[in-house]
Amino acid sequence: MKILIVGAGAVGLNLARQLSNEAHDISIVEQDPALVRKVSDKLDALIVSGNATSKSTLEEAGIQDVEMVLAVTDSDETNIIVCLLAHMYGVKTKIARVRNEEFAVIKSSQNDDLFHVDYMVNPEQITVDSIINIIETPGAIFVADFTVGDILLRGFHVPADAPIVGKKIRELKEIESVDSFLIVAIQKNDAMIIPVGDSQIQPDDNIFVLVARAGLPFFLPMVNRRADEAEKIIIYGATRTGVKLAKRLEHGPVSATIIEPDEEKANAAAVELSETVILHGEATDVGLLKEASIEDVDFFIALTEDEQSNILSALVAKKNGAKKTIVLTNDPQFVPVLSSIDIDIDIVINPRLITAGSILQHIRRGRILSIAKLPGSEAEAIELVAEAGSKIIGKNLSKVHFPEGSIMGAIVRNGTMLIPNGESVVNPGESVVVFTLPKALEKVQSLFSVK
Repeated sequence: MKILIVGAGAVGLNLARQLSNEAHDISIVEQDPALVRKVSDKLDALIVSGNATSKSTLEEAGIQDVEMVLAVTDSDETNIIVCLLAHMYGVKTKIARVRNEEFAVIKSSQNDDLFHVDYMVNPEQITVDSIINIIETPGAIFVADFTVGDILLRGFHVPADAPIVGKKIRELKEIESVDSFLIVAIQKNDAMIIPVGDSQIQPDDNIFVLVARAGLPFFLPMVNRRADEAEKIIIYGATRTGVKLAKRLEHGPVSATIIEPDEEKANAAAVELSETVILHGEATDVGLLKEASIEDVDFFIALTEDEQSNILSALVAKKNGAKKTIVLTNDPQFVPVLSSIDIDIDIVINPRLITAGSILQHIRRGRILSIAKLPGSEAEAIELVAEAGSKIIGKNLSKVHFPEGSIMGAIVRNGTMLIPNGESVVNPGESVVVFTLPKALEKVQSLFSVK
């Protein structure tokens, strides 16, 4: 597929790299000369330097021949204008990264689609949803929900005293509620592996589990004896994401405090939020943290635009009593680094990686419903619909050759999650969840789709 990517920041670069590896024909438009040089060094693709709202620039990048435009600059207005221009050139699919929710409201109220944007992706909304799911899942370090059925993907760090430690995958099958969960991946240090029957869970592993929503309360005690529901959090940064998160938590069981170093932003947040405590100051100020009762905090969540400040404040908060820390980083390269080094940061969230995963579902071959990219690796959990006439249909799974580096985690039948076995059969139109490493992606897609 010929795809034009507008914006070569972290989102655009990650999308370009992945789509290029998947054999798509990629062209890129970027106005910043420094980013143009950076991308030119990393990718073998057509890169045009110029203003993306200029027809001549877009034509130089080949917009008249592309099938899809991905407008992912930092400017909502630029992204929308690019999609409007793409519509004029007859581009079939237009996707825009849009942070301002007012644009989405306008789009949904227009019967003729005023903006001609097929899909709007809001990084902040996706980020807030992820943090809420982490807060609501005791012990989780990673969360993703799927669109069909009540199926959850949850990641957990395995403590030394967890009941699951030392167990082999085949031993877990003897547990009565095993039909409600499946461990689809184990991360040992930097290596992500697909478990087999003899794979053993060790202390400090990260495990990724597909679990039915109703079965989650039964699984949680297996991985963490002492995981309690969150009652109090501190948010560092009255950013748009921070305020949106606090607003979602208001009037619920979790009390929130925002610490904001900029007095004007702190005052603005105080006007917008009625139930949230707003403190003006630096989150590295131990006195201010004690004023916010840091010793009682379940989550310290650093959401400022300054990554170094986020990391430092999280370390100070953890040292002074915060049970868990969540750090936002805008550089995708920080995610595996922070996840692997031995520092007191529990969860790293990168909105740009989450955004890229959300966009990919509209590009991949076959009827893909959602994609969750696992932290610290290139592995993915893909929710897709099995097409009539594809290779997977009507066969016992024992007779289907799944490529090495992939595993089918669940079949959704009549809204219910089924853990597949060798005798399971996938019917046309049923959705499935497949976990795959990059080397197996193309073969996995071919099993479920018709050319």
